[in-house]
Amino acid sequence: MDTKPILKILVLNLMPDKAKTQANLNIFFKKSPYQILPTFCYPATHHFKNQKSLVDIIGYQSFPEIRDQYFDGLIITGAAVEKLAFEEVDYWLELCQIYSWSQVHCSHVLSLCWAAQAGMYILGQIKKYPVKNKLFGIYMIKFQHTHPLFKKLGQTMQLPFSRYTTNYSVDFNGSNLRILAGSPQVGPAICETNDQQQLFITGHPEYQLTMLADEYRRDLKLGKEIAPPKNYFLDSQNQRIKGQWLADCQQLFTNWFDLLVKVQA
Repeated sequence: MDTKPILKILVLNLMPDKAKTQANLNIFFKKSPYQILPTFCYPATHHFKNQKSLVDIIGYQSFPEIRDQYFDGLIITGAAVEKLAFEEVDYWLELCQIYSWSQVHCSHVLSLCWAAQAGMYILGQIKKYPVKNKLFGIYMIKFQHTHPLFKKLGQTMQLPFSRYTTNYSVDFNGSNLRILAGSPQVGPAICETNDQQQLFITGHPEYQLTMLADEYRRDLKLGKEIAPPKNYFLDSQNQRIKGQWLADCQQLFTNWFDLLVKVQA
């Protein structure tokens, strides 16, 4: 009989390739020291543009279908909408409702990439700003505070990034948010609300080995001007991948799960 603690995790999956994102997260879930029971969810007010997205959400529930439930944790993924103003996203009002709902129905919330920027805007009025060149690759970030999230990680970690926007540290002054980790290259990378319920990671800790390569080759195929992801490929032919961030990100997820278990206790 498995006696490991059980964690009910709600995943609001906003990524365009939901099946791939779900598979990425499930790998981290299965490697955790806990029994993770995920529920995958989508915003009911989103208008899906292709048949694949409709196939991807088979087995998912819409937010209204789960809003009466309680979860140990909520993960909100990134989304391919960062060039839009927040208010132009079709499910924006529903997302605002979800963040409000989460403060009662979820012990802890983890927002990733675009969702991190969206959540910080909703809860702390932190704006996002366009960058000249896409932030794309594996970057080292430095921890600025001692935090349970960084247990067994030392003073730094490596994290995948893939975004066209950033946040400015100065905007956090006087807000209800604080920066936990970052670097000059990526800006604020890990932040939290002062009550420590909401965590925001402006990168992609869920990315498995080939995700950045897949994005790079997709953009090349579409004729976009894009440089190879930084600190990612081992060879000049852009074939072999380092994978140096995976252990760090697994530890990061495990540390977040530890926070959820402590709330249960």
